[in-house]
Amino acid sequence: MTFERELYDEAYWRGLHPHHWFKNPPRKYAERDRDVLRVVAPRPSDVVLELGSARGDVSFLLARHAREVIGVDAAPEAIAMAEEARARLGIESVRWLEADVADLAPVPDRSVDAVAAIDLVEHVDDPTLEAMLRECRRVLRPGGRLGIYTPDRAHYVERMKAHDFVLKQFPQHIAVRRVAEYRRLLAGAGFSIDLETWSVSPFPLVRWVERALAPLPLLGPTFRYRILLRAVAP
Repeated sequence: MTFERELYDEAYWRGLHPHHWFKNPPRKYAERDRDVLRVVAPRPSDVVLELGSARGDVSFLLARHAREVIGVDAAPEAIAMAEEARARLGIESVRWLEADVADLAPVPDRSVDAVAAIDLVEHVDDPTLEAMLRECRRVLRPGGRLGIYTPDRAHYVERMKAHDFVLKQFPQHIAVRRVAEYRRLLAGAGFSIDLETWSVSPFPLVRWVERALAPLPLLGPTFRYRILLRAVAP
């Protein structure tokens, strides 16, 4: 998949994750941060690679728990915004790499302890994701971790978006998948899954309904807002 610059212009990056009392409440980002740390499991000695680092929010979070973080993004506008934020915050342990997630050639073999793919994989098609997973396996040290956090195609909101029923899908979300598809793709790349779970919506009232229904057999996946996966390299 080629990088679709018209979908990821400066206006996209500037308007990313606007705060809103219902659609984007503070709880949404607090719970995402919690889930990021769960799937990536950064350690103080780790070098962590964050794929699709955008404006750097997740990289900065991970930097508080790791020795070094390398944020990777294909958009120079995003890299520039992330570097501006890094300099303003005075964070020395984060650096950026302008690259495609399917081609991490500048990153040496077996040189990182963990890879973070947070709100990323729904933006890439299967061939790109397969290439990305091969690259992740190459750059990870044996036993290294790949953390994935992404929308669940089984969730009722994603089903509505898929059929343009009341809600419309974000044009950048070209491949929202079910968890079984990630199991297949990860196994094909030689990873074993160490953690497979989910989180519910952060939205007022809705979260309580989802929390009650998500654990149920058969019906449960309909109320699982995000997929959380941690995979381990051989």
